[in-house]
Amino acid sequence: MKFLKNYVLELSTLIALITLSANGIAQEASDAEDKTGTNPVNFSRDFRVYNEYLRLNTPGDGNQNVTTMEFRTPFADGKWQYRMRVRHTTFKADLNDNGHNDVDESGLGDIDMRILTVPFLDMANRQAIAVGLEVFFDTASEDALGSGTTSLGPQVFYVKFLENGSFAPGLQYKKSIAEDDGRAETDQIIIDLNYLRMAEDKRSWFFMDPQIVFDRDANNEYAIVDFEWGWMMSNWFEEMEGHSFYIRPSIGVGVYRPTDYSIEFGYRIVGW
Repeated sequence: MKFLKNYVLELSTLIALITLSANGIAQEASDAEDKTGTNPVNFSRDFRVYNEYLRLNTPGDGNQNVTTMEFRTPFADGKWQYRMRVRHTTFKADLNDNGHNDVDESGLGDIDMRILTVPFLDMANRQAIAVGLEVFFDTASEDALGSGTTSLGPQVFYVKFLENGSFAPGLQYKKSIAEDDGRAETDQIIIDLNYLRMAEDKRSWFFMDPQIVFDRDANNEYAIVDFEWGWMMSNWFEEMEGHSFYIRPSIGVGVYRPTDYSIEFGYRIVGW
């Protein structure tokens, strides 16, 4: 097991070095007029806060409420983007369907960070490829509020810019390099199929993301399908250019889905 962990760490480090060596050109792909925060390769500075209520797929009643604060900023002359997310989580669940909560915890959840760049951009054909490395830290204040692992998640996604939106399928491999005693390893392949449709005036949008997760450690799979409707606040307040809010419901699909459904409300300020 120690050999396997060392091998995974060395492999992930190699992937990270390859990623870091890419000649990022994300600055060319950004649109200075885009204040929606929906362009995946527009590396602007932004702050986001959102709250998600999740109905869990547990034998009895189970729910989770996650409040997230997220910060993004470009660096290295705009060729790279750094992202950090911090969560506060409340988790209640009846795991035995006996009418009593076996889990009732609240506190800090896991923190994650990501660096992202765009090594390929074809403006003539309106397409790009982005690569990044995400790190998930075992920071939860209680065992039930996090995965109990520290994991690496190299990722790549392709972006095809459409007339009013984009299609951006992505692939991530998430693997733990350290686990708390008694906690399962993280070993997942995650496929995202992001689709964005912008309104003609660029002040509102519809976003959909079917996410398919193959859990290699548990030997199962499931899907989470997100739908998002977002609006620029400058629709009503001209002085709030760059401010937006959105509503994002989701549904879980498959026997092993962790959630039945969820609803998220969020706020963004982009380009400050």
